Amino acid sequence: MIDYGITTVIDLRAESELRGAPGPPFSDFQSSGPIASPQTELESDVPVYLNLPLVDDEIAFVLNEAPTMPDRYRLMIDRRQAAFGRIFNAIARADGPVLFHCFAGKDRTGLVAAMMLSLAGVEDQAIGSDYAETDAQLATRYAEWLAKAAPDRLEGMRDELRCPPEWMLRTLEYVEQTWGGVESYLEAAGVPPDSIDRLTAKLA
Repeated sequence: MIDYGITTVIDLRAESELRGAPGPPFSDFQSSGPIASPQTELESDVPVYLNLPLVDDEIAFVLNEAPTMPDRYRLMIDRRQAAFGRIFNAIARADGPVLFHCFAGKDRTGLVAAMMLSLAGVEDQAIGSDYAETDAQLATRYAEWLAKAAPDRLEGMRDELRCPPEWMLRTLEYVEQTWGGVESYLEAAGVPPDSIDRLTAKLA
């Protein structure tokens, strides 16, 4: 991460996930507290770490009851708007390149990435194609997870472990129809206009 110039790492996982798979030790990071403002120079070249769960343990049960992945995406959009606001405010304030991740890197990470691309003015079809590329990048991991799946979960997991572009396109369409677009959604989530400007400038 240092070689790539990463200054901030945002972990989108819930607290229970951190207990089961904590990742690199906190000593590998500069801080686990609030990140510096854009004007504040970092103390070292060690990245800052932030845990900003997109899905907390409370809503995880609700998501698991949703019949399809697009339904889960819409639930996250509806029920976790404040969490999206915290994540995008953190990205806006970060001084330097940001890495954000969840567990698999397809659903929570995919939603944040799709919104970032939308703010950058990328066309929806290209965003859908970018999301679909996840299948190729995670093919080996998919095979590993499916090999360990219980027989009664195999078909369900096989369907969930996909990233057809229409899933993300339908989600972006839902944001457009309900809030008037990603920018309006984030403003309603507590991301002020100056932070929106910083986000778009980062992606220019």
